[in-house]
Parts: sequence; C-alpha cells; structure tokens
Amino acid sequence: MHLLARDHVHTTSTADSQSPTATKKSASSASSLTTDPEATTTLTSMPQPFDAVLSNNFTSSCQNFFQTFLSNSTFTDCHPFSLLLQTSSGFFDASKSFVRITQTLDATCKVDFHQCAAVMNEFGRAIKNESNCAVDYAQDSPLVLQAYNGFLAYQPLYQAGCLRDARGNYCFANAITNTTAVVDSYPYYLPLGVSLPATSRPTCSTCLQDTMAIFSSFAGNTTQPISQTYGDAAQQIDVGCGPTFVNQTAAPLKGGAGGIGAGLTPMFALWMMLIAYLL
Repeated sequence: MHLLARDHVHTTSTADSQSPTATKKSASSASSLTTDPEATTTLTSMPQPFDAVLSNNFTSSCQNFFQTFLSNSTFTDCHPFSLLLQTSSGFFDASKSFVRITQTLDATCKVDFHQCAAVMNEFGRAIKNESNCAVDYAQDSPLVLQAYNGFLAYQPLYQAGCLRDARGNYCFANAITNTTAVVDSYPYYLPLGVSLPATSRPTCSTCLQDTMAIFSSFAGNTTQPISQTYGDAAQQIDVGCGPTFVNQTAAPLKGGAGGIGAGLTPMFALWMMLIAYLL
C-alpha cells in the first residue's frame, strides 16, 4: 500500500450468512485547506443517511424499522460513509466543496470503528427479518436495497473513505471534487453493488490503486456486494492503467442477480433515489 490508511482489524461482515439475492475504508494530518465561507458543518448539521422525506412505498413494519435505525444515536454518530454515499442529499451538497467534504469525512473517520461495525452488522441482519423489511426486500424496494448494501459495505467503505494521499488529503475528497475527471469517484460505489460504467476511465493515481487494493480484499466475500462488481471493474481499470495496476485475483463472481444499479452510473443511481423519495 502506498497511501496512509487508518489502522483497522479486518473482519468479515456477519450481516448475512447467505450471499445477497441481489447486490442489489493515516498517519499524516491533512494539509492546510482554503477557507470556504459556506463551510459551517458542525456535528449537528452533518449529513445523515436518508435525509429527505421517505416515501410511503413501504410496508408499515419496514417504515417502523427505518424510523428506528435512523433515530438510533449510536447509528447516527457513526456518520457511515457507506450509507451517506448513495442516500444523503446533504452529503451530495457537501461533496461540492473540498472543505465541507473533508469535514464530513473527518467525522466519518473519527468514530469507534468496531462499535460502528457491530451496529451496521446488527441492522444488516435485522432489516431482512419478517417483522421488519423482508417483504420490501423481496420486492426489490430501492431504498431497502440501498440500506442493506450500505450496512454490508460499512467496513470496505470506511477504509476507503478514510484513506489519505501523501499530502494528507482524503482520496475521496480529491476524487469527488475533481471536476475535470468526474469518473474518479465512481469506484467508490463498487462496494454498494454499482458497476463501473463501461466507458469510465478513472485517473490512474496512487489513490485509485490503493482504494482498489482495499476493495480486492473484500471481493472474495460473497456476502459483500463488491463480490459482484470488483472483477469487471479491475479489468477495466487495468485496460486504462496497465495490466498490473490493480489486482484481478479476487474470487470469481458468483451466479445470481447482478449488482443493483449494474450498468447505471452513480449519478443516475442518485436520481433514482431522489425519485423514490418523491413517490
């Protein structure tokens, strides 16, 4: 690994003992940042998952489950990158500013990782219970699948989201604010089951290389959505960056339904989320 990553214990997610039926994470401090007059992010104004009004297109038991986990202070204090990435309009707004997205990632990374991972595993198991969202999950409810994949992908996206470059800047902050290469942020959606668009050519940087190395270590776990998206993405990146740029030796993709959003760009996935909120 070339970059600076947070210390962590690599543990296999126990959110589900079965493969998903549909795939439906630093040593140097950050360099000085230019002051952003709009950067007033505080702990109370931090982006939160599912921060828009949820649709009524839920079973009552599933709606109650969402209300329960979204009001759980242990969960909200984790500021989970894996759930913010696809479901938070506040996170989308913060991503427009290097300062604000850095502040958000600071909050995401300065948590008790083990406690947060345990919480995500617990909710990942609970969401598919008959008394919660089993019916909605079986019906491929977009918000339920996004929540489920976000719970599952907490560890790989914590490690990738907290990865810094040699200057101490978050790799994700570099990627999401790079307006000349908007595709640089697309690999971060792989752990959520979103395939890399076929024409995407992310910048061949050390950040990309080390982010994919993190993802590679999870891709052999068939309970992780990235087991369905990593292989094709690694091959595609190696086409643009060289045959050995990233590791292609993850476990072969398993059968079954493709990843959610397969073939969709992350931006289109976001639009689908917003449309679902309005239903």
